[in-house]
Amino acid sequence: MWKATIRGIFARRVRLALTALAVMLGVAFISGTYVLTDTLRGSFGVVFDETLAGVDLVVRAQSADSDFASFGGGFLGTTQRSRVPDTVIEDVRSVDGVDAGAGLVFGYAQFVRRGEGSKAIQNGILPTLGLSWMSLDGGGPLQLVDDGASRPPGAEGEVVMDAGTAREHGFEVGDRVRVLLQGPAEDFEIVGLFCFGDTCELGGLTFAAFDLATAQRVFASPGSVNAVNVVAEAGVSDDELRAELESDLGPGYDIASAEEVAEESGATVQRFVGLFNYALLGFAAVGLVVGAFIIINTFTILVAQRTRELGLLRAMGASGSQVLASVVAEAALVGVLASAAGLVAGLAIAGALLDVVERFGFDVPETGTVLLGRTIVAAIAVGLFVTVGSAIFPALRAARTPPMAAIHDVTRTTAIPLRRRALAGGLIMFTALATLGYGVVTDPPRVLEHMLLVGVGALGVFLGTVILMATFAAPFARFIGWPLARGLGAPGVLARRNAMRNPRRTAATAAALVVGLSLVCLVAIFSSSTKASLRDAIDGGVRADFVLSAEQLVPFSPDVAEGLRDLPAVDAVSGIRLQQIQVDGVTEFVVGADADALGDVVDLDLVTGSIDALAQGRILLHESEAEDYGVAVGDSITVVFPQLAATLQVGGVYRQQNFIGGFPVPTFLLDRQTFETSFGGPQQDSLVFVKADEGRTGSAREQIEAALGEAFPNINVQTRAAFAAQQEDAVDRFVAVLVALLLLSELIAVLGIINTLFLSVYERTRELGLLRVVGMSRGQVRGMIRGEAVIIAVIGGVLGVVVGVFWGWAFTAALERQGITEFAVPGVQVALFLALSVVAGFVAALLPAWRAGRLDVLEAIATE
Repeated sequence: MWKATIRGIFARRVRLALTALAVMLGVAFISGTYVLTDTLRGSFGVVFDETLAGVDLVVRAQSADSDFASFGGGFLGTTQRSRVPDTVIEDVRSVDGVDAGAGLVFGYAQFVRRGEGSKAIQNGILPTLGLSWMSLDGGGPLQLVDDGASRPPGAEGEVVMDAGTAREHGFEVGDRVRVLLQGPAEDFEIVGLFCFGDTCELGGLTFAAFDLATAQRVFASPGSVNAVNVVAEAGVSDDELRAELESDLGPGYDIASAEEVAEESGATVQRFVGLFNYALLGFAAVGLVVGAFIIINTFTILVAQRTRELGLLRAMGASGSQVLASVVAEAALVGVLASAAGLVAGLAIAGALLDVVERFGFDVPETGTVLLGRTIVAAIAVGLFVTVGSAIFPALRAARTPPMAAIHDVTRTTAIPLRRRALAGGLIMFTALATLGYGVVTDPPRVLEHMLLVGVGALGVFLGTVILMATFAAPFARFIGWPLARGLGAPGVLARRNAMRNPRRTAATAAALVVGLSLVCLVAIFSSSTKASLRDAIDGGVRADFVLSAEQLVPFSPDVAEGLRDLPAVDAVSGIRLQQIQVDGVTEFVVGADADALGDVVDLDLVTGSIDALAQGRILLHESEAEDYGVAVGDSITVVFPQLAATLQVGGVYRQQNFIGGFPVPTFLLDRQTFETSFGGPQQDSLVFVKADEGRTGSAREQIEAALGEAFPNINVQTRAAFAAQQEDAVDRFVAVLVALLLLSELIAVLGIINTLFLSVYERTRELGLLRVVGMSRGQVRGMIRGEAVIIAVIGGVLGVVVGVFWGWAFTAALERQGITEFAVPGVQVALFLALSVVAGFVAALLPAWRAGRLDVLEAIATE
């Protein structure tokens, strides 16, 4: 039996090749994703581990709330913690068992490129950081390089630059460099270059190191430090030293190991990598789902074609279980071979996916590719599961082939009757629509709960559509094929009938197209709806004439806003800073702004209360949140900040949801002073809104640009319209990446059409020969095959568009509270996607049609 199975695979190797290719592409995407994300984790993990090379323990302030202990990640895990007095440095050094201790202060510092009018050095969204030089008796994480020319910073006006940035931008020891800090840019002399431990490749991160006194000045930390790095004496364990430090320093301090702090430091990057991993795996899953349809279709057709062969095996004594095992083994061997090929191809795909990473603003450190055993196991397991799982139902049908099938040349159909399919599909569709409708209508405070309901409902709609497709495939084919029948004559009529006579096969092939096209349409609608929502928010909520921002919308110094307030042509200025808080365990976004100018630069559309209440330390919130938390003006609400929990009085409720014209959408609003007090010190702005005097916008822009000058080369001055265009461009770039990734599923779907038509040509060899005998030309045969492909592609394309538009409506409705307030269908794009799917179907038919046209007539009519 096993010999028969192996021989059968080789006999049908051409027919199984495209199935294996579909599996290989899906597995390649999965293995490539794991290789990429493991490489990213390893690369950045090394960087953050080396930031504390040689350090044993870190002394820092305790966090008020454990949920915010590593809130936002933060360099050395201390961004969201209070600073500690710098007198603690000597206290730490005096503890028994401490060999060395060095205070650490850090904050925002950004180098400026060489040349007049040069822009700041910014590598995507990666942070640009400054810190105090840490000297731990010649050890510690900061290691000087450059063959003895480098030395630590020792006075005002001196800086040490990380070696990677120096090499990338052509700086050397002794050069002058401008550095953007909490205030305007300052000039420094580069007195040294350094690496973190043995790592000089920092993946786009930039670091400027100053002496402690300078760092305290430029990072607004007089008399305090963020942390104290500690090295234990030889023979003293970390646990022993931690106990000594806790005893001598008393309460209020957190003593953490260097490993724990390094892990917290990389939390933001690791979270991004994790989300990126899940997103890419999602696209890979789509490809595998499409591949599953191909596998089911392929083995269903092969089992039907082998009815006499299987019946003969049964007549010779093979049991049903042996036939079942034979078909499953065939699928398993295809799965193993395709998975192995996919694993190899995944290594190449991982390199290509680095371009996607760069679109997210990451410059990856140059380290080796990481291939874990988990990736190999996952690739093989997924490939086997998809192929064997998809082939199991055709295999069960094969096992039920009776011995008499060897005598009677009859294809035995054991598929579920169409009436029962219609009943099952209708029930699933009804349940899915009810779930989806409930998710859209209800409004749970946690967005994940909201999206889960809508996602489950959307999946059910797709499953219901796929099940119902077989019921309606014949009527659809009759309607769609009518123009072909009229235009092509006999080939068109036969193409139409071929698509109609096996509705299950037509539906299964078209379903592969539905998956990919519906997702592409969903992404296009989401993009158009997001851009329409942004335009509406900026037009309705932003009154400012100018919006100031840094590249990649990274935060910048609050001194930018301060320097514009007294300009003659400027009427109002407000900095906009954004952070996260927690209310009743739910994470929310809060904006800090200047209360005296906010009403001039944005339109909150107040329902109750007053903007003036912000200056009194009160909080404003959106009407949806006011309803969720059951508060009104005058009530109190408890807000958890990273360092403290505060009970604030509600001073107003507003209706304008996205008043900053970007994402994420804030739902709470504080005055700048309250904001800084609550978050433990000065905060950077994400945007600055500027309102010009009536009729003086031209003069205002000139004055703004002159005021920024060389002090803030990282700031872009944009009109409101230009800011809206920038936001839309960011959406377009993101969507372009998504569409490119979804093309994988469309490619696999096209392979499915090719495979189905090839198998159909094999199945209908005798029929095609007889058509040639009665006078049909080679061209007419090719036209018939191409026509059938076009009908299948149109069915899949139309249903894909319908499902995609419905999904788009559902998800945009569900995301209304996240700022997607408009539903917009890009008609031209959707029509283009539909047209491309039809063209793809036509192209997919070229090879099968070519083979059908080249069949030898005598051999074809002699085929059994």
